[in-house]
Amino acid sequence: MMRKIIQFAALMLALVLAGTNGWAQTEPAKDEIKQASRQLDAIERALARPVWSQRITGKWLKQLNEAESVGSSCVEKTEQQIKQIEESIASLGPLARKEPLDVTRKRNELKRQKGELEKKLASCRLLVVRSDQAQQRVAEIQKKILAERLFARGPNLLRLLKENWDQPAVWITGSRDFLLRHSGIGQLSGPGLIWLIVVLLVAFGISLVGRRHLSAWTGRRYWSDDFSSRFFYGVAVTSANYLPQLLVSGSVAVFLFILFYDVRPIPFINVVAYGLAVSFLLVALLHLFLLSPAPGSALVPLEQLLAKALARRLKVLVLLIFVGYLFFATILTQSLPEPALLMARAIFVAVFILNLMWALLILGRVPRLARMRRLLYGIHVILVATVIAEWVGYRNLSAAIFRTLFGTLVILGVVVLIGKLIGDLVYGLEHGRSAWHRRFRSWLRLKPEDSVPGLMWIHAIAVIALWVSGILAAMRVWGVSEATFEQLKEYFIKGFTIGSLHLLPARILLALLTFALLVALTGWLRGHLERRWIKQMRMDRGSREALVTVSGYIGVAVAVLVALGVAGITFSNVAIIAGALSVGIGFGLQNIVNNFVSGLILLFERPIKTGDWIVVGNTEGYVKRIRIRSTQIQTFDRADVIVPNSELISGQVTNWMLYDLRGRVRVPVGVAYGTDTAKVKQALLEVANQHPLVISNDPQREPNVLFMAFGDSSLDFELRCHIQNIDQRRQVISDLNFAIDAAFRENNIEIPFPQRDIHIRETAAPVKLQPPESRMTRGTPEGDGDE
Repeated sequence: MMRKIIQFAALMLALVLAGTNGWAQTEPAKDEIKQASRQLDAIERALARPVWSQRITGKWLKQLNEAESVGSSCVEKTEQQIKQIEESIASLGPLARKEPLDVTRKRNELKRQKGELEKKLASCRLLVVRSDQAQQRVAEIQKKILAERLFARGPNLLRLLKENWDQPAVWITGSRDFLLRHSGIGQLSGPGLIWLIVVLLVAFGISLVGRRHLSAWTGRRYWSDDFSSRFFYGVAVTSANYLPQLLVSGSVAVFLFILFYDVRPIPFINVVAYGLAVSFLLVALLHLFLLSPAPGSALVPLEQLLAKALARRLKVLVLLIFVGYLFFATILTQSLPEPALLMARAIFVAVFILNLMWALLILGRVPRLARMRRLLYGIHVILVATVIAEWVGYRNLSAAIFRTLFGTLVILGVVVLIGKLIGDLVYGLEHGRSAWHRRFRSWLRLKPEDSVPGLMWIHAIAVIALWVSGILAAMRVWGVSEATFEQLKEYFIKGFTIGSLHLLPARILLALLTFALLVALTGWLRGHLERRWIKQMRMDRGSREALVTVSGYIGVAVAVLVALGVAGITFSNVAIIAGALSVGIGFGLQNIVNNFVSGLILLFERPIKTGDWIVVGNTEGYVKRIRIRSTQIQTFDRADVIVPNSELISGQVTNWMLYDLRGRVRVPVGVAYGTDTAKVKQALLEVANQHPLVISNDPQREPNVLFMAFGDSSLDFELRCHIQNIDQRRQVISDLNFAIDAAFRENNIEIPFPQRDIHIRETAAPVKLQPPESRMTRGTPEGDGDE
């Protein structure tokens, strides 16, 4: 497994490096420049003729973009060559009188080459200027064509009503002709009709069996309350509810597609089958997000009444979309006369937009969307303007506005939904919420508190790619020309220049993806190194931790260097950045560098290790994690204290567990005067020897009792003993104190309490204190003054 992963990573790295080499700009051939010039001449001649179309101008813009790209590449390459020749000429030195002949020849040859390159550079610059001017002119023509198309006016609603009133039988005649010629019902022969019935029955039977199995499966499984679990549970329940409709309509659509595969135009019955299948799918999606009985909260957090009202209105919109598809996107449009078709379109637009406005009003009652009510009101105004434009006769403008607005809302909803699913997936993998999340984390050999390596970068790249895709889809809906997409593609692959900085978005995005994959691979290798491979080596715990930590930092450093190489950043630029960082270190980053170097010293010297019980200043606890800048210490109160590494190197640190887990505990105790000291010593030694964690079989570490001093009110003894694990020091002291108290009670040994004699001395004659006389008398000036 490990070999396969390493081979896959090497293959991906080779592909990445090969791709970046393929993006290197090459010098355009002379044939390309001549061909671009000829295309430009043809376009300029065509622009002189006042006959254009949107398709032709789009093709011109694409050719002009290519010509400008060729010219720009030629200019860049030629300027570099001229710069190299000028440097070569400068290296020959100034022209002297008695210059050697070979130097003069070389100088003249370089000047000749420079002159030719300058002529070529002028031609390339002229190609760029002509292409840019032609692009501006074509863009103006496209704007003119678009304006003429959008503001082209047809018959208004009153005129359509009059024309349809004058021809009342046009609908009946058109419908009859359509059913006889293009419906496709007559093309269903006897065997075809029998097979269609068989397909319907088989699909219906399979759907019933599948519904029963899906219902049983959803009842057996455990579903959590996160968004992903609720989503998949809703998919299962909705599939069970709508399986007959989906399976039957889909089977009929597939059968008719196979039956009339080579029939042109496509029979109307096929169109109906395709539309029904898509409509049932949309209705099922509405049920999934608004009415699905998912565990916990609903997928779309709405009140039940609002959800039902919104679902009902959206189902009407789905039905209207199906009807509009049948009327205006099929061969039915060719069977009806233009007044009837335009009248049907005017009625359809009004009904559809009325229902859409109704749905938006229901959304406006959602408390979370209270801040967006102004935006919803603006959308209502745009929809009303769309209906007015349709009725007045500006149908192209109405269709463009509606397509832009409706398509943008749909794309925004899809992007938000997919982003929510991606975010929930990342959160689940990070915290191990579901069972398969935990299995994935266990496969990566991650602890519960560890994070998935590289997941943050992969999430960021996925979100960026999602929103970029949404923006591109929205630009398609807005009617952006194909030439604009080609130009954006050119910018994305070949980059663009801002001042003196040349950016390559494709390389930058690929560099981020490469960095994320390499960081993830580094984390996976580090996890396996720590929990599987390194256990087979004869190394102490500190050496293993140092090796794992250093390997992780080396992997990240390699990922950074490879990503910089993919992004096109040369090491000369890295040296410039390193020089700037050195200046920053000299001015204000001394502490950071000090902690960084101290972290390296801690990793290699290992005065402390993860799990050690240390005392640093007023902080006492266990070392939880040693990072390159700081060390995390968890106190006995479960508080995490972040200590800079420089304090651990320059200050005094007490490590109770550096080389040996064994340690000594001291238990002071006092007894009353007159107590038999030998009996006290015997009792203390018995208590120590009976404790299971006290070392009693080692002559050098046997328990010992010392008579320390004659105290003020007690005889002071101290019990000293060694224990196997100093980490249990406090518990052992507590156990010994309990045992000593019980042993002293059993042997009638008294533990005294402090006593003090107080002597009270009496004075010869007590002093009698007289209260001061009050001078506050009523009615006297003195009293008033004191008052």
